[in-house]
Amino acid sequence: MKTLTIHVDGAIGDPYHTGIAAVARTADGYFLGWLSRRLPRMTNNEAEYNAALLGLELAHLLGSDCIEIVSDSEVLVYQMQGLSRVNSPRLKQLHQQTCQTAAHFRQVSFRHVSREQNHLADALAADALAGRLVKMKR
Repeated sequence: MKTLTIHVDGAIGDPYHTGIAAVARTADGYFLGWLSRRLPRMTNNEAEYNAALLGLELAHLLGSDCIEIVSDSEVLVYQMQGLSRVNSPRLKQLHQQTCQTAAHFRQVSFRHVSREQNHLADALAADALAGRLVKMKR
């Protein structure tokens, strides 16, 4: 059972839109593909949850059932690991949706990294925010 690593990120900065992205790599670092989307404006934490859901969608498209979601969002990672409570009603809904989606896979884990270690997902989310690069590439 090989683990698929998916880096996710959300970008806020436009008064009307949000960009999210997910980048898939094998455990040994081979690039497999990515997805990005431009969504309506939301909070940063909501964008991070939407990026995680996009990452799970990418894992499904790639046929993987063992996934590690990597994010520079401590809020997302610690809440998904059960280390932090989810207080916001809007985040509770996204947390529940992410948990339900993750349950369709054999194994899903979440890991926090620094922003520097998440640069490709960050750049693709920024491009999605700008209205570029909004489809899967392999």
